[in-house]
Amino acid sequence: MTGRHPVGTAVREALTEQPDLHMFCTYQQDDLVGLFGADRMVRLPIAENAMVGMAVGMALVGRRVLVSIARVAFLFTALDPLVNQATKWRYMSDGQFSVPLVIRGLTRGDEHLGAQHEHHAHSMLSQIPGLVVAVPGSPNSAAGLLSTALRHPDPVVVLESPRLYTPDWARLPEPEPTAAPLPFGVAGRALAGGDLTLVGIGNTVALCLRAARRLADHGLRCQVVDLRTAAPLDRDGTAGLVAGNGPVVLVDEEPRTASLLADLGLHLVQVGAVEPDRLAVVCGAPVPAPVSPALLAPLLPTVDDVTATALALTRPRYATPRPD
Repeated sequence: MTGRHPVGTAVREALTEQPDLHMFCTYQQDDLVGLFGADRMVRLPIAENAMVGMAVGMALVGRRVLVSIARVAFLFTALDPLVNQATKWRYMSDGQFSVPLVIRGLTRGDEHLGAQHEHHAHSMLSQIPGLVVAVPGSPNSAAGLLSTALRHPDPVVVLESPRLYTPDWARLPEPEPTAAPLPFGVAGRALAGGDLTLVGIGNTVALCLRAARRLADHGLRCQVVDLRTAAPLDRDGTAGLVAGNGPVVLVDEEPRTASLLADLGLHLVQVGAVEPDRLAVVCGAPVPAPVSPALLAPLLPTVDDVTATALALTRPRYATPRPD
C-alpha cells in the first residue's frame, strides 16, 4: 500500500460519480478545487455550527454534503443542527425527507494537542438515534467506510485517528485487503486465531494486532475483531465471532463508564458467547487529554496492558489439587 492515501482516492471517486456532492472545509484543497470547482469545494471560516446547519439545509433540497471539521472536538459546537435537525428529519417527516450528510473529524493519536482538541466521542455519538457513527481502524478501513458514508441516505459521522494520516501511514497494520466500501454495522475479523479474542475499535485495532504478535511469543493464537462502526454496533455479529474462541478482551481508548464496550461486554455474556470470568475490558482513563506525552501515555491502553490482561484470562481457572 503506497502512493496516494486511499481516503483521498475515495473522496475523488465520490465527487466524480456524484455531481450533487459538495464539500465544506476550513482549509483550501487546491487540487480538488481545480478538479471540481469552487462552487462544490467550499472553503469556510471556523464556524462548525454554521457549516453543519447549511449542510442540513442543502441536504433537504436534494444535495449531498461532506463536511470536514478537522477536529471532532469542534463538532460539539454543532450538536444542535446535527442532533435536533439532521438526525430527526426522516423520523419527523415519516420518511418524506432524509439528510444525506457526512461529517469527518479527527480524534486522537500522537499529536498531543491537549484537552480541547483530542477527543474520543464514539460512545456519546452512538446514543443519538438516526446517526451512523463510523470509527475506522486502518487506512483502507477509513476509505471503505467513507465510501459507504458518501452514498448513504442518512447522516453519518466518520471519526478518524490522526495516526491514519501520518507520513508513514502505509506502514500501519492493515487488516483490510482493499479499500472497497465496507458495510455499516458489520464487525470484521482483522486476524484469525483460536485461543482468545481481542476486540478493538479505532486506534485500538492496531493496538490489538500488535498485542496479538506479542501473545504469539507466549504460544497463543489470537483472533482480532474490528468493530468498524459504533452505531450501528454489531453486537450479534461480534458474539458469533467470539463464541467458542476462549477468553475475550475488549479494548478502547474511551473511559469505561457508559462506554460502548461495556454495553458490548454485557451482550456477549447475556447471549452466552463468553463466560463472565473470561471477559475483561481495557479502557482509557476518564481524564482530559494532557499535552505532555509523558502524562498522556499512562492514561491510554498499551500493548503491555492488553498482553497482561490476556495472559491473566488464559491462566488455569482452578488450581490443581495437591496429592495427599
